[in-house]
Amino acid sequence: MIKDILKIHDKFSIEIKQSYYSLFKRKRSIYQVITYLFIPNGLNINSQTYKKDMFYQDSRVNIRYNTPEYTLLELLSNYQSPLHRFIEKVEGLPNKANKSQLAEIETSGKILATVLSSALRNSNRKTRKLCKNKASIESVNAFLENIKRVLELYRSALNQLSEYEIETRKKNQVFFGDEYISNTVEHQLLILHNYILRSPSPCQVVLQNILSFIREEQRYKEKRYYGGVSLENMNHEFIIYKRSQLKKYVDSIFFLNKNIRKDGAIAEQTVFAFAAGLAMLFSTGVAFYYQQKYGNFTSTFFVALVLSYMLKDRIKSLIGNLFISRAHSFYFDYKIDISNANKHKVGSIRENFRFVPFNKLGPKIKAFRFTDRTLHSEDDLFGEHIIQYKKKIVINPKKLGQDLKDEHLNSIVDITRFNLFRFTYNMDNPKKSYFFVKDGELIKSEEDRVYHINIVQKFYTESGIEFKRYRVVLNRDGIKRIEKVKNDELSRVFPRKKSWFA
Repeated sequence: MIKDILKIHDKFSIEIKQSYYSLFKRKRSIYQVITYLFIPNGLNINSQTYKKDMFYQDSRVNIRYNTPEYTLLELLSNYQSPLHRFIEKVEGLPNKANKSQLAEIETSGKILATVLSSALRNSNRKTRKLCKNKASIESVNAFLENIKRVLELYRSALNQLSEYEIETRKKNQVFFGDEYISNTVEHQLLILHNYILRSPSPCQVVLQNILSFIREEQRYKEKRYYGGVSLENMNHEFIIYKRSQLKKYVDSIFFLNKNIRKDGAIAEQTVFAFAAGLAMLFSTGVAFYYQQKYGNFTSTFFVALVLSYMLKDRIKSLIGNLFISRAHSFYFDYKIDISNANKHKVGSIRENFRFVPFNKLGPKIKAFRFTDRTLHSEDDLFGEHIIQYKKKIVINPKKLGQDLKDEHLNSIVDITRFNLFRFTYNMDNPKKSYFFVKDGELIKSEEDRVYHINIVQKFYTESGIEFKRYRVVLNRDGIKRIEKVKNDELSRVFPRKKSWFA
């Protein structure tokens, strides 16, 4: 099964987040995703102006485990949860711990911080949805109480750890997780507070409780000297930077190692060697023939030798170019081997980029592209250049999560970011003036001049094939929004064919 999210990452980048779930009782779980980008002809993005190397410069792939999903109650009640595993490791730590034991504590703290952040975000979202009646007051109070209970248990273990004879630097690394958790709690409470404040909800009676909780967290960080935070004198730029660094530090526990190499490199060098040998055979054969017929020191033999050398070079080049032009049918551009912290291979991702002509697209891709189109003949009038980005994902279920050992860890997520800044080079001014008549009066207006990049995705899984389509609306100033385009007829899952995963 694949879960897919496409969203705006920053002003010029989109982020495609695809989660691959290993739910099949096989040695390997295989998925394939093909993403088509339909680019307006006016942007001058084509096979001549936008080369393969440029595409891979504009794209970035990160592979990580999907954060295990727990609720706050599960963190408290499940004695195999990251919270209780962290407490257990701290309590079992000797007074003079070695580096390996401290590393386990640090790893356990990172896992807890990331899982708790996800649990807070999900619980906060559910609590806000309930803020419509008096019964929701109890849900908000329960949410606050569960957070306090988690923090109490977690910080009790931290206080115990602070009494041990541990190197200060190692001890501080564990407390980075505490600072990150405190920042996350404060952030989620602020989101809840502002939501209740803006909406006419019975939950407004608990606003003071939320504010008190926020102030407690701020005082706690000030007491701990986290990032030099002071309620009277805050350096907001430094706070944002520090929080970003903490997030990267904590999230790093779930990121997998990547080993990127060119796919089909051995076959490519073999073909090139064969081409060189074939060319040499031709050149040597011509030389031997004319040498025997005309002798060593004749002008005819000399001309034949020069011509054979010229043809030898062309034969070698033609065979090499033929292989390169046909290689995309057999090989991908790059292969990314994915390994966990124990250096065990978890799976691999192969990726391939090329421009494809419109008539080479399948009928369902064409139908999805032209769902909800503006002009019924826009493909004939204007034309589009189509980028095909293909991925093949192989997961080894048995080795998935061996390094972290959590029963809720059952998938990996591929986060791919595309930077569209190059696509804006040939765009018009972001604003365009036009006139219209209203109530008999001529009015001049200035509106955004936008372009549409349509994205169609085709997912091959072991259960079937599925299609999705998005529309990226952008102008020279950047991405304005992403719209999901539905086609109920094509959105269903089609039965798979055995040949997909042969």
